[in-house]
Amino acid sequence: MRNFMKNIILICSLIFTVCVNAQKYSENTFLKVSKKIEPQKLIETKLVRSKLPKKKPKCITYQCNTNLKTSFCNDDSDENYVEFQELGYIMNTDIFVINKFTYNEEFYILLNKKECKSLTLDGFPLKIENTNFSIVYNDPSTDQRKKIEILKMENGKMSQFGKIVFPEKIKLKKFIRLDSNEVYILDEKNQLWKTIISK
Repeated sequence: MRNFMKNIILICSLIFTVCVNAQKYSENTFLKVSKKIEPQKLIETKLVRSKLPKKKPKCITYQCNTNLKTSFCNDDSDENYVEFQELGYIMNTDIFVINKFTYNEEFYILLNKKECKSLTLDGFPLKIENTNFSIVYNDPSTDQRKKIEILKMENGKMSQFGKIVFPEKIKLKKFIRLDSNEVYILDEKNQLWKTIISK
């Protein structure tokens, strides 16, 4: 019995160590930049509103081109409260944007209606000017790190290109520029930093 308890404690310690190291590993490394960097504007993603029924349905259902269906269903229960609201589709694409609300959080789901594939984001995508990339900021709770996600639009499909997780010492003020796989940001002290996108 004692050996069994020792093994359980050892396994728990090992899992905890792996989780802590994984969290450290996921942070990006930042280098301070002294040269001037030309900033890029962030442009709000344009949505086309689709005709929705006047009465709010229990489920929003999409028929995809692959003979598949997918549904997003509201749940009013105290334990599993969730609400979905279609915002429209991204202009010149088959990508629908659905707002997902829980008691404490808000998400954005990008649904590719051609393939019935979805991507859940912590924020609304903003297009980076003169590129086919978009950026997503998260608004983290106290137990999560600040991060930004980079999305790539290619052939009418949007996919995750990479993400940047900020260490505690860097407080993000705003995104400055995406240059190949390098991202430049400004912190709350108006210091310029550079990092490499982790894919």
